[in-house]
Parts: sequence; C-alpha cells; structure tokens
Amino acid sequence: MRVVVAGLGAMGLPTAWALAARGHEVIGIDRHGIASRVGSSAGETRIFRLAHERPDDVRLARLALDAWRALEQGAGEPLIDTVGLLLRGERARLWVEALAAEGVAAEELDAAGVERAFPEAARRPGEYAALVPTDGVVFARRGLLAIAKAAAEAGVELGEPERLTALEETPTGVRLETDRRRLEADVAVVSAGPWAEDLLAPLGVRLPLAPAIGQVTYWRGGGAWERRPSLIDFAQPDRLGVYGLPTPGRGYKVGLDYGDEAAFVREATGWAVRPDEVALNGDWVAEHLPGLRADGPHGAEGCPWTMTPDNEFAFGRHGPVVVAAGCCGHGFKHAPVLGEILADLAEGKGLWPEARIFDMDRFGPDADFARVDTPLGARISI
Repeated sequence: MRVVVAGLGAMGLPTAWALAARGHEVIGIDRHGIASRVGSSAGETRIFRLAHERPDDVRLARLALDAWRALEQGAGEPLIDTVGLLLRGERARLWVEALAAEGVAAEELDAAGVERAFPEAARRPGEYAALVPTDGVVFARRGLLAIAKAAAEAGVELGEPERLTALEETPTGVRLETDRRRLEADVAVVSAGPWAEDLLAPLGVRLPLAPAIGQVTYWRGGGAWERRPSLIDFAQPDRLGVYGLPTPGRGYKVGLDYGDEAAFVREATGWAVRPDEVALNGDWVAEHLPGLRADGPHGAEGCPWTMTPDNEFAFGRHGPVVVAAGCCGHGFKHAPVLGEILADLAEGKGLWPEARIFDMDRFGPDADFARVDTPLGARISI
C-alpha cells in the first residue's frame, strides 16, 4: 500500500513510521518541516504523564512510555525525564483514582508535602494535592527528531518543507497536489494540525475544530528549578487552570490553560508574544509559585493547538483518507501510540477499545456539544 502522510508532528510522523515498519510505502510531507517552531509540536518539552482522568488514557500512556523508552535506545539520549508530576486541586482525586485502577501509585500530599516536593510553591492549606513519581517531562523536539530518524531508517520518504494544497478521492485512492508536485496514493493521512480543516472540508469532512495559540512563559527564581516536578494546577472558580514543567536551558515553563483563537493566522510563519498574557502569567506565578518569581521572565513563546468541543482527539476514516485532528494540546506524550492507532486506521482496521472515544463520528449532524470554555481554564490539556 502507498500512503502519503500530510503533517509530520506528534500524530503524523509516528504514523508514517508505524506504516513503514509494517512494510508500506510511505511519503511524508509537512508545510513547515519536521520540528518547526510554527506547528503544534513545537518547543523543547512537554509534560509526560500517566496521570489522566480515564483509566483508558492511563493505559495508553503506559504503552507510550514503553515506546518512548524503546526509542531512547536508538536515539542514544534521554527522551523522558521522570521528575514527577504535582497535581493540585480537588479534580486531582479523580486522576489519582484512575491511576490506582491501573496499578499506578501516587502520593497524596498535605501542605508540608507540597512544600517538600516543590519548595517554590505557595502553601494552600486544606487543598488536595498528589505527586505522581512516574511522570515528568518528554523532550519534544528531541523526541520528534528521534522518530524522524527511525522513520527514515524504516523507509519513509522525508524531504524539504512541502505544502499540501489539495486532495481528492479517485477511483483507486487519492490524488494530492502540493506546491512541488502531484502525488497518487492508496491512502492519505491528514494530520495537519490547525491547517487540517482547509484540507478536509472540500472532501465533505466537517469537524468542529477550533485552532488557537497557547502561550508559555519561562521563570527561574534562585532555586533548583530544573529538578522540580511538572505541575497541573486545576482550575478553580476564581482562577485559571495552569500547567508547568522544567525546560533545561530555558527555565520553568508555565502556561495558562487558555488559547487565543484570534491569534491563529493560517499563513503565519511565527507567533507574536502577547505581553498582556506574560503579565497575567507573572501575576499567577507571584501568587502560586512565588519562589520562581524572583527574577524574569526569561522569555515567552506561542504554539498552536486545535481544540474539539469535548477536548478529545478526532480520529476516523473517510473513504481513502485517514483523519487525525484535534490535538487539544495534550497529544504529544502519546505520540508513538497514536502512530500505531492511526496506522491501523490506514490499514482499514478499527480504533482500539481505549481509543474509541476519539472517533470523529461523534461529531455527526445530530451531535450536541457544549463548547469547551478555554478562557476560564475549565480544561487541563497539556
């Protein structure tokens, strides 16, 4: 089978690798190139976590962890750093329960325990908190390049940046037009992140996708921030949800769980920093991570993500086209496993039981979904 994968981020690149490893002919294209600063998989780090609210997601994350560890052997450098994950807020109880259901231990913490785990954090007596020692950081750029290396070794054709401009079904598969050539394939995988909608709509695939730009700011303080745990601080009625993680060489990365839809421009070649959000980020850090606020900020940057109404991925098959959309800001950690799931779809198989919640058919004409309330940080997605 000949497959073209359009979009080589955390969904498309591992899909190309998985298909080539199964013996298929695979061509991979990406409008900005692999590990570009413009796409949704940009940046040096992401949170890696087994911790999720659904046991099915815990199982997928365990498979992903095994895959990342195996990939490390070929990469010759660490791809995961288990600095731990600090969960703060009442919603964390559900995550700890899901972990326990899958046999993963988490340590429940009182205020003194939070201070020991993250000395720079403010005390919030009476609040539920837990530390998940299996979790931490995945080195995103390093991981993408390791997957690209493995994909190339498996036979995937990876070239210079190449933009897919149109695709259409044919009697034998699919025809693709790029800014460089015309391609024919049995199957196409569209994993183009916030640019997917423009490619899918002409095929009659209409999904409720909402591209937006998330922004992070880096802080250091005077302590050993590089060894602090990653953080998910769940939204409360009076404050945004926030995530954080150490990024070696940059600082402790803090992001408000909010995306600016107006900031996403399809033809952009970069994302301007929004000073008002840097200031808001700094206000939050001063109150909740005061030990990191002593100096800085040490830079800020934006990254696109694509939301769905229920904060879950949108996977499916439309004729000869596999759809991989809606990263929702939390797809990177699962990357190697998502590649296997999507490769199955390309081969005409169904979704894994753990992944059926991602079926894009849930967004049919009769679906009734409330919009995810990102400005209030109602989701935690990274």
